[in-house]
Amino acid sequence: MSRETDAASLAYQEAQVEVSASLLERVASWWRGLTPQRAAEGSSAVTREFLAMVDDYRSRSYAEGVKYHEQIRQLATADPVSDDLWGGRDRDAEAAQAKASYYVHTAPVRKELQRGRLDDPAFLADLNETMTKAGRNLALDAGRLAESGGRDALAEARENDPDVIGWYRKTDADPCGFCAMIASRGAAYSDYMEPDQFHRGCHCQTLPLFEGVEMPAEDAAKRDEYLVRWNTTDGSGADQLRNFQREFNEERRQRQEAAEAAQ
Repeated sequence: MSRETDAASLAYQEAQVEVSASLLERVASWWRGLTPQRAAEGSSAVTREFLAMVDDYRSRSYAEGVKYHEQIRQLATADPVSDDLWGGRDRDAEAAQAKASYYVHTAPVRKELQRGRLDDPAFLADLNETMTKAGRNLALDAGRLAESGGRDALAEARENDPDVIGWYRKTDADPCGFCAMIASRGAAYSDYMEPDQFHRGCHCQTLPLFEGVEMPAEDAAKRDEYLVRWNTTDGSGADQLRNFQREFNEERRQRQEAAEAAQ
């Protein structure tokens, strides 16, 4: 059973990465077809297009979350899954999140349009740079919102499934310090550990644990690696937490910069 649960967990994470990456590409392509004026206006038609894209991929992600929980629960307990685990999505709240994301990430474009003249080449160059950055940030946040579908489904199941005994953080290939800290705990928790906190571009997942089912070997190895690092981090309590995240994130930043320089 261990091989089956390990494979199911990895397949679920890969499916969520694909959902996020596909939406990111779609939003980026859509954004390139907008003029700065249309993007800044945020007309009802434009926002509806963005909200529809996010809703489509968030629905796919949610379905993947439900499917994964059903699969992993069946492997662990051999009992049928009750439909009562999922109470249904709050589509109005999800739409409000997507709408807020659109207006937050297009705010720099609105501000830039007020600053200069469209017949000024230097201003147009700055405006183009602002548009590029805004589109990149919007696409990344759309990916985060899409993956929230699966994360919401698993959070519901954790809360409502009496056979779930806990959860663990499955990190992606390049986790931030916060996710690494949570992963270091395995199935041990404390009040300051929010299992459903994720940043843009994060593909880490909070996955359920059932009695008698071990964490995947890969995740257990990461847990041990991060726990050793945690135990050798200076400080205690909140100070230790800050030191761990700061040092981890700085090393992560350096790796990313080195990788970009090598390209």
